[in-house]
Amino acid sequence: MPSAKTMLHVYQGQIAASRGAGMAGLNEQAKLSPTIRALIDVVNDDYDPRR
Repeated sequence: MPSAKTMLHVYQGQIAASRGAGMAGLNEQAKLSPTIRALIDVVNDDYDPRR
C-alpha cells in the first residue's frame, strides 16, 4: 500500500488536472476534498521534526 504522502500527491495531481474541466472538474474536486483533508491530517500527524 502506498504511503499517505504518496497518495496525497496523487490526489492533489488529480485536482490540479481537473481545474478548467467545468462542472466535471468541480465534481472531482468535491469528491476528493474530504480524502485530501484526511490525508493531510495523517501526513501532519506522522511528521516529527526530531527524526
